[in-house]
Amino acid sequence: MNEMNVTRRTFVQSGAAAALSALPAPAVIGAAERPPNIIFILCDQMRGDAMGCVGNRNARTPNLDRMAKDGVLFSRAFCNNPVCVPSRMATFAGRYPHQTGRLSNRPWGDPLLDMPNTLGGYFLQRGYRCGWVGKNHTYKNKELETKFDYYSHRAREPFRKYSRFTPPHWHSHTLWPEDQCHPRKNTDEAVEFIQSSSKNEPFFLHISYFDPHPPYMAPDEFVSRYDSSKLKLPETVSPGNLSKRLEDFASGFNMYELDDADLLETLKFYHAAVEWGVDYQVGRILQIIKQQGIEQDTVVVFSSDHGDFMCDYRLVRKGIFLYDALLHVPLIWYAPGRIPNGRRSGALANGIDLFPTLVDFCGGAVAESLEGRSLRPFIQGEKPDDNDAIFTTGGYGQVQPVNNPSIDLKDSDDTPVHTRVMEQSMEPTYETRMVRTRDFKLILNEDDPAEFYDLNGGVGERENLIGASQFAPERRALEKRLEQWRARTS
Repeated sequence: MNEMNVTRRTFVQSGAAAALSALPAPAVIGAAERPPNIIFILCDQMRGDAMGCVGNRNARTPNLDRMAKDGVLFSRAFCNNPVCVPSRMATFAGRYPHQTGRLSNRPWGDPLLDMPNTLGGYFLQRGYRCGWVGKNHTYKNKELETKFDYYSHRAREPFRKYSRFTPPHWHSHTLWPEDQCHPRKNTDEAVEFIQSSSKNEPFFLHISYFDPHPPYMAPDEFVSRYDSSKLKLPETVSPGNLSKRLEDFASGFNMYELDDADLLETLKFYHAAVEWGVDYQVGRILQIIKQQGIEQDTVVVFSSDHGDFMCDYRLVRKGIFLYDALLHVPLIWYAPGRIPNGRRSGALANGIDLFPTLVDFCGGAVAESLEGRSLRPFIQGEKPDDNDAIFTTGGYGQVQPVNNPSIDLKDSDDTPVHTRVMEQSMEPTYETRMVRTRDFKLILNEDDPAEFYDLNGGVGERENLIGASQFAPERRALEKRLEQWRARTS
């Protein structure tokens, strides 16, 4: 376990302060006496449809549902990369993955973000009391250790380590008592940070939960609430309907060996992990800001770094694929007295939009260097433009067949085959890029055929229609938009 606790920042480096001057510190918004507190909650690998408030009958998310009821829900929110590091870096930089230099989780380590000209740096420059609890995968540890008032790094528990004895659909009850597991400890520390804050000093707190990232785990108290036989699997769509690469990925993971009972059991643990590791913890955060009397002074935003296949195409986990199963994420804004109640926006939202939106909420002017836009007009009720588009990039490697000697296990190697397959898929050997509108999606792959999907205003790809003549005009239009965007952002 890697845990660090650091208090009192030493953000006095003149170079960093000068670099941040591009993000101005403007007047306080509205009639408030000071800018609002910001609580940015980010979980890991939660799908955008994994909540009761969006109609998922498998889900139990009472606290997130209440956030949506009393706040604003974005039904078409998407991250900017389907895996952790590039997605989180893009969100905190307000720039696309190819602009930050990370297209996949590989290679591990640097480059990660430096503080200047990023979301964390903005709140430091504004004089906020800054805290970070949970998973990082965003900044260099030293940046958070030395510059934030409070930093506690905690990701997955040691018992969640993959080994060769864990199948690719691994799920289990937690092996520690609930109060010793990381979701509870992360929330405990976040609560302490909030309680120790002064009402006269605004704070920025980032809480980063590991769940429901696999291995999908939860205490028995939560798992027992679900009966796998009563859950519902999504409509079966073959990976081959989308791409040969997705088909190879499924084969490499041995996913074709999973039957409905296997998938339903995995689905049960996934939703238990969402309820325990995310929803229950969010409820505790909402409770403490109410108890502290700071609800009216606090903006809470909840999202996820990316999604999960979770039985779509009879797959679980993730990969470098720009499909909605992995890019569609929850996004809820909650700020009693500052934003409307119960509004649902269909605007296309990006992870890179969170930075400028939070700046806007704090009365700031959005720097021109940021690629995202403020979502605040949509939060206040502005109708989306049906011609809007979102873009993103990723870096992928080709997956070899499961019986390839390069990924066969040796007796002395504890790395499971499915982890080796994942590592192959995340080698940023080739680039994939995507443009998505409300109705259509185009994906261009450097070493694979292009993909085109008719989404019909919904979420999820069913069949690659790249050769369908009836969609030729729409495909050409997206090709032009993607080419212009890539040239502008290079």
